[in-house]
Amino acid sequence: MKNNNLIFFLTIFLSLSCDLNNKNFFPSVSGLKWMYSIVIDSSYTGKSYKKRIMVTNLNNTRKGNVVEFSKLYSDGSYYTYQINKNKIMRTSVILAFDEGIVEPVEKIIYPDISFNKKEWKVMEQLFLVKGFQPPLLNVKPRSKFEMNYKVSKQDHQIKINDKIYEDCIEIKGKGSTDFIGDTRSGPINVEIENIEILCDGIGLVKQIRSEKTNASAFGNMTLIKDLMSFN
Repeated sequence: MKNNNLIFFLTIFLSLSCDLNNKNFFPSVSGLKWMYSIVIDSSYTGKSYKKRIMVTNLNNTRKGNVVEFSKLYSDGSYYTYQINKNKIMRTSVILAFDEGIVEPVEKIIYPDISFNKKEWKVMEQLFLVKGFQPPLLNVKPRSKFEMNYKVSKQDHQIKINDKIYEDCIEIKGKGSTDFIGDTRSGPINVEIENIEILCDGIGLVKQIRSEKTNASAFGNMTLIKDLMSFN
């Protein structure tokens, strides 16, 4: 009886693993387009900043087992990636704005595109936190920190803008860092959380990122990114 139970659970595990291996959460075909709505909320102002952004896949090339492709954003930013040995690496960044990037430009973002690896770490930076009071008005810290990611849901279903997406996976990341906003005060702590939902054949359909501080001059910032269309 015990052997039968063991065989049953092994069969289920292997079928799930094979199923994930057959999914494509990172479509790289040239010409694919994603349109997203983005809402950024500030607890300090109580207001929301809304915009739309389109992402287009460009320049897909293959050299042996390595696939290289680029993503052009409608704000003019340009990112290049490699899929190599089941990993996605960012290899270059050209930003359309001059706020800079302090995290490593070349880095592995997803170490396992089939998500058989359930936990990993990625070096990131702050990009939501902003000062709202003098002398910290418009201060935008760019501290680096390590985000700890893990797979939180598999075979997930989600509804966005009245459209239901199947075969999705949810990942959650947590991190923390400090920065000096004013030399007259001590370091300001920031707690970061990031949720991404990726669906088979589509990629990212939703992101929720928060950067929360313990300083009244900065408050808490939240970004919500929803897929509007994909083709």
